[in-house]
Amino acid sequence: MSGTKPSNWVNQLKNKGFFRYVGRSLLAIVLVYGLIVLVGYLIGKYLVDFNQLFQGIIDRLSDRLVIILFLVSESFLGLIPVDLFVIWTRKFEHPLPFVVTLGALSYLGGIISYGIGKWISHRRRIRVFTERRLARYVEFVRKWGGAFIIIAALFPFTPFSMVVIAVTLLRYPFRLFLLFSLSRLVRFMLMGGFYFDMLNIDTWLG
Repeated sequence: MSGTKPSNWVNQLKNKGFFRYVGRSLLAIVLVYGLIVLVGYLIGKYLVDFNQLFQGIIDRLSDRLVIILFLVSESFLGLIPVDLFVIWTRKFEHPLPFVVTLGALSYLGGIISYGIGKWISHRRRIRVFTERRLARYVEFVRKWGGAFIIIAALFPFTPFSMVVIAVTLLRYPFRLFLLFSLSRLVRFMLMGGFYFDMLNIDTWLG
């Protein structure tokens, strides 16, 4: 879409159904996270002390193991929800630097995924199999380009690593991928704010 005026680019995305997809995704996010807050409120009010429960769990985890597991997950298919790792940062007195670290590692994991996609693209049988498995993401990238990379980086429900591999199979420019993937850092900051407030649920139970 190089050389395209911003207004034309927006119109193209609109005509290709991009904003409908974003709207549905945002609605799903509001519903899911709203349900999380409601369930957390009810459980925290009537059943358990959230702070004590989560602190007991995360204190038992090796920091090095968590970091390695996170980077591996973000590099290979992204099968472990990143929410769990953001919750883990609450064990530290100052969790913000660790949330930023997770964001940076997720960004690095995306670069590794790009390399994996490049490796796959040069092996015909694996490439055909992968394209078939990731057909939905490949189609989205083909239709929406970098806009879909931003959405995949920001929104849950779409494993970022899989989208990156789909991007690579379409030979998407690496420099543009690096630029659009920076939105991954924004997601971690937003998640940190959400979970730090929610897990301090005893302060707003009333």
